[in-house]
Amino acid sequence: MAVVERHLQQIDRCIYPKLRDYVLAVEAYHAVIKYYPQQEPQLLSGIGRIFLQIGDIKTAEKYFQDAENVIQNLVNKDEPEKKIIVLMNRAFQHLGQNNFAEAHKFFTEVLKVDPTNTVANNNAAVCLLYLGKLKESLRHLEGLVQQDPKHYLHESVLFNLTTMYELESSRSMQKKQALLEAVAVKEGDSFNTQCLKLL
Repeated sequence: MAVVERHLQQIDRCIYPKLRDYVLAVEAYHAVIKYYPQQEPQLLSGIGRIFLQIGDIKTAEKYFQDAENVIQNLVNKDEPEKKIIVLMNRAFQHLGQNNFAEAHKFFTEVLKVDPTNTVANNNAAVCLLYLGKLKESLRHLEGLVQQDPKHYLHESVLFNLTTMYELESSRSMQKKQALLEAVAVKEGDSFNTQCLKLL
């Protein structure tokens, strides 16, 4: 399982965002399915997210439905991991349709199953922002970073948090500096500070 997750992260980091070669990324996911059929729901979900990124919501929905159908045919379909896949796909589908209230509802359902799910927590906060609840969104992300910095001090969470600081306050630079100090203590020099938008 850990090997497959590493492969998925490599696909996401190397092929998918840097080259923006979505066709190649989808082909890579399909190739991985052949070698790891037990990971098919996760891989189909990844393909669905690629199509969401390029704005092809119909194709994304098809892949999300395919993932859900595969899960329904599994013996272990009621395991929390499988439930999370379905809920995350539904949340992302609503996110792709700019239906932030429904997306937030599904991200919240994921958090009932796995309260430490970083992706669901981060996206739930973003949904709150789009719903006009900046203060609540900020409290959510700041609380996560303060409670569990090891788990939540990473680029996507910090990028969203710094964006919210910019929207919320003229003192955003001081708040970003405080985040930089927290990151320096936990992560050291290897952390990409561009996500803090200090310049």
